[in-house]
Amino acid sequence: MAVYTSITKEELKEFLSDFDVGALQSFDGISSGVTNTNYLVTTSLNKYILTVFEHHSMDELPFFINLMTFLSGHNIDCPNPILNNKKKSINLLKSKPALLVSFLNGSEVKEINELHCFAVGKALAKMHNITKSFSEKRKNDRGLGWIEEKYFAIKSKLTSIEKNMIELEIDFLNHHHVGDLPKSTIHGDLFRDNVLFLDERSPSFIDFYYACDEVLVFDIAIAMNDWCIDEDGAIEKNKSTQFIEGYETERALDKEEKVCMPIALRWAALRFYISRLEHIHSSPSAEILAIKNPDQFKNILIDRQVTEYRF
Repeated sequence: MAVYTSITKEELKEFLSDFDVGALQSFDGISSGVTNTNYLVTTSLNKYILTVFEHHSMDELPFFINLMTFLSGHNIDCPNPILNNKKKSINLLKSKPALLVSFLNGSEVKEINELHCFAVGKALAKMHNITKSFSEKRKNDRGLGWIEEKYFAIKSKLTSIEKNMIELEIDFLNHHHVGDLPKSTIHGDLFRDNVLFLDERSPSFIDFYYACDEVLVFDIAIAMNDWCIDEDGAIEKNKSTQFIEGYETERALDKEEKVCMPIALRWAALRFYISRLEHIHSSPSAEILAIKNPDQFKNILIDRQVTEYRF
């Protein structure tokens, strides 16, 4: 989340006039994340999150809207899209697609403990079980093909060490496929800033805009690379054990998924290393922006390359 598109109070009032959400009282830009513009909107009736999409087209957005609506209807605690008086959830704001969703109570966890890991693993497995019956599909547009494309686009800006490490990892992943493992709709971005806690056992998931149809171990690996690590980025055994135990209370991993987990951890590390490199070298312009350091995922990737974790 970030603020690339600035809006005025009058522009927001006009936008909200099509909704039965009460009178606008205040709105504040949200800096966390990097992809879309987000505001916390407070009205006389409630709080909401307004997202202005900077990259997704109108045609892409129904998948995400329908997914959140589906999950909300199946007792997954996530944002619920708000319909306007014309029964539309996607509307234009400053000529860009915009969405108003319900506000979730809770906050991001700063100090992760084993109870948080267990709870996130359990909630993620519950989501994976439910999305098996979600009929819509969306290709993973941040797969290995995207990684290679973005790498070659920024290659000239990288050091020889970075280039060598990335090319070796791309080659490794091209020779170690996990495509035959169980698939469903995944969250695709389950970092700690996309999970809100009211208490240590009650996580809510937000920001589903990287959701897609993919192998489930990739989603697990993305989450574990942020939730189950120590200060140096290595997998912390107690946290990872609790994450997997929590997950398996809802959905048992099969033997091949556990065998392939180290590959998925490497794939997830490379995906976000490239994403952060691409972002920092693209010189984004935003009024409020939280830049995420690529070195964090460089260190995580190095660790996953030299350490074969077993599950």
